[in-house]
Amino acid sequence: MTTLLQRRLGIAISVLWLLIVAVACAQSTEIVYVTATPAYSTALPGNEPTLPNPFLPTYTPSGPTATAKVVTPNPTYPPTETVTTYTIAPGDTLSSLATLYGTTVEQILALNPDVNEDTTLEVGKTLTMPGRPTQQTPDFKLIPDSELINSPGAIGFDVEAYIRFQPGFIRVYSEDILGRRMSGADIIKFVAQSTSVNPRLLLALLEYRGGWITNPVPTGNRMTYPMGVVDQGTQNLFRQLNWAANVLNAGYYGYKNRGVSYLTFRDDSRLAFAPGLNPGTAAVQYYLARSAADRQSWLRDVAADGFFTTYMALFGDPFRYAVEPLIPADLQQPQFSLPFAQGEIWYLTSGPHGGWDASASGWSAIDFAPPAPPDALVAEQGYCYISPNYVTAMTAGLVVRSGDGVVVIDLDMDGDERTGWTISYFHVASQDSINAGATVQPGTQLGHPSCEGFYLNSLATHVHIARRYNGEWVPADCWACPPGVAAPAFLMDGWRVRGYEGQVYQGYLEKDGRVVRAEQGRDDPANQISW
Repeated sequence: MTTLLQRRLGIAISVLWLLIVAVACAQSTEIVYVTATPAYSTALPGNEPTLPNPFLPTYTPSGPTATAKVVTPNPTYPPTETVTTYTIAPGDTLSSLATLYGTTVEQILALNPDVNEDTTLEVGKTLTMPGRPTQQTPDFKLIPDSELINSPGAIGFDVEAYIRFQPGFIRVYSEDILGRRMSGADIIKFVAQSTSVNPRLLLALLEYRGGWITNPVPTGNRMTYPMGVVDQGTQNLFRQLNWAANVLNAGYYGYKNRGVSYLTFRDDSRLAFAPGLNPGTAAVQYYLARSAADRQSWLRDVAADGFFTTYMALFGDPFRYAVEPLIPADLQQPQFSLPFAQGEIWYLTSGPHGGWDASASGWSAIDFAPPAPPDALVAEQGYCYISPNYVTAMTAGLVVRSGDGVVVIDLDMDGDERTGWTISYFHVASQDSINAGATVQPGTQLGHPSCEGFYLNSLATHVHIARRYNGEWVPADCWACPPGVAAPAFLMDGWRVRGYEGQVYQGYLEKDGRVVRAEQGRDDPANQISW
């Protein structure tokens, strides 16, 4: 009897144990599926899982490893051998200055022969310091350029569908933005479309810094500042994502088009970008530096088992999405006309500046103000009036977006602004603006200049015009582009846009020896233009 009871009890315990193991395995499988950390240490050759696991990201040997096929062009920007000066402040040491300037104590001493390593630095004394850091970032590639840009590589990725099946806080989040209720998916899509930053990258960084894709209840700063910058002006997801996208664009276009050769941490210390980095990787390194607690944590962020591992867990190898090149070397701009009617006098009010924000996204935009309005209109509406004049299409295409002060024309007419040439017109009044889906020809009326813009309005009536190709903001004038970086001239009816080195908003138009200079207002004939 006792033996039979023991046998039955043993069988019951065994069955119960199998059920517990099965449940645990099922739970384990679910956790592995949503976690941001694969079960193996890195994604490098030799560290692949021993047994295939369908819930782990697929290992792809063509990824960015030491021996991988490199799919992203690697322009090498020659270092600028310059020096600068620094005035010693209380508490400065040679080692702290070496960290600040991304150099070594030995180099500082070599530049300052009168300084002795064993003596205290004299407050107020001027030191010669290297203008460019000599210490470099790691050269591990994090993403291809097309994963930074909202490019053809993002076609087919459904933000709403992806978020719907995630367990994290992003799935249930919503926020009131200027009187408009937006879900987490709405915010991701708006920021990706407006700034032209890839939504997969935004989601991966949101997970890496805030855990919002896998964690249902983020706590502390991860809830209020999910992209990693703790600033009272950037609380909540919408402002955090806009900040992050602008920082990513600043890193990408600064490195690719403006000769920026180093990144700066929040403590103002610096590191030179490693030679041969692609702009997409440089941009992510730059963002992670601006949002890292310190340099040591940043070094973990940019290593193979840092942010890259999070991206792998969410989307697989980023290099499998690569579209190369985004900007072909022989790219030419189609023929453009000026964006207003013949016979009207308009005003060039700004030279090259950011396509979306003021300075980060590519310095691809210029601004025109319409003819002076009637006094009664200004008296009624102020300086943010809706102009009676029309902004017109510069070339033929399909209107793929119209509303919230923005009109976007797709020149290849495939209906997707992530492919081919597009022209973006900002601050076009939604009142009486052209409808999305309309086909336009040069001179077609698009709408009236105003100050309108959802989250990006202006202080005075004008129209802001920028070019993109395959989603990438194309610089209006690329005075610092290295050899091999294509930047087709911005031409309108033969007028070429020119900018001044390092001076945002400054520039001019030139044609056949004539020059129209960017100036605020309508009082100086130097900025008048007509055709």
